[in-house]
Amino acid sequence: MRLLDKASLTKAVWSSYSEEPIWQSPFWESRLCAPCLIMPEESFDGSWHLFAHTWLGIEHYVSTSGFDWQRVSLVAFRGHYPSLYKEKNTWYLVYEAHDNDYGNKRRLNLKKTVSRIYIMTSTDLSLWSRPQVILSAADIPYASDYSLPRLAHPQLISWNGGYRLYFTAGEVRMYDTGQKASAYLSYADGNFLTGSYEIAPRPVMGIDPDGKYSNLAVGSFSFVVCSDALMAFQCTFFFDEKERRSRSAILLLSSRDGEHFEVEKELMRSPENGWASRCFTSCTVSYRAEENTWYCYYSANGRSARHPWLPVREKLGLIIGNVKRD
Repeated sequence: MRLLDKASLTKAVWSSYSEEPIWQSPFWESRLCAPCLIMPEESFDGSWHLFAHTWLGIEHYVSTSGFDWQRVSLVAFRGHYPSLYKEKNTWYLVYEAHDNDYGNKRRLNLKKTVSRIYIMTSTDLSLWSRPQVILSAADIPYASDYSLPRLAHPQLISWNGGYRLYFTAGEVRMYDTGQKASAYLSYADGNFLTGSYEIAPRPVMGIDPDGKYSNLAVGSFSFVVCSDALMAFQCTFFFDEKERRSRSAILLLSSRDGEHFEVEKELMRSPENGWASRCFTSCTVSYRAEENTWYCYYSANGRSARHPWLPVREKLGLIIGNVKRD
């Protein structure tokens, strides 16, 4: 597939598709997070495919429109943060998983609570190979700077004749909402998709106490490889001095070398109230050639103003970027 250039993203006209969520999972699966999308032109059956995690794990959904989704299967029990990479006719699913002591400190065992990144393969998005560990938080010293060793939001890209696995590391909680978010962005390079990977000795991005955007957490990232740059969509966390609370935003970043990123623009900021007012947690970005448009599906949460005692719900929203024609 021909790579688009950086300008197709930076000069696109971005807008929110709707002020309301475009989809939410059933009430018994209140959290729908870390979406990963396959467009109809990329799929084998001409349908839209969505992978996301709920409290059960990574689930697979299918749609004919990109808005009304039907559950297909549970792909990885207790898996989190799925992303997909396609090479030839094979799909590679990477995700994170870890054990949990569920608040019982007596059962706490560091070996069991270390998170790991796994990879599975499929040619039809239905039958998947056995998961294989390709990265462990136990091998990354800075993954435990703020908590038990944690990794999150892995994504594979083709890079310099090999492969690069971006991931976030370290887990922090917002002081006011308790929302979990990542402290660092890092990567590991490899010559083969299934490993082994050489881990970067230090993160490429971390919490910047004096910065405008990532002064509470770096959050999550979705990467897009362009012909002249590596672009990233960041769901970042910062302190809003006016509202005196934690807040988040979706930023568009660019990089020439894959290590130093610059903010190109702010695409969207979490609203003051409503379903997405607590924070944006993650996003996924795809280009649809027939519409000359970028689709950015994001997950967000907030408490109900009418019923604040109800559990926090995680839902999907959409912003679109219409590419300007010359």
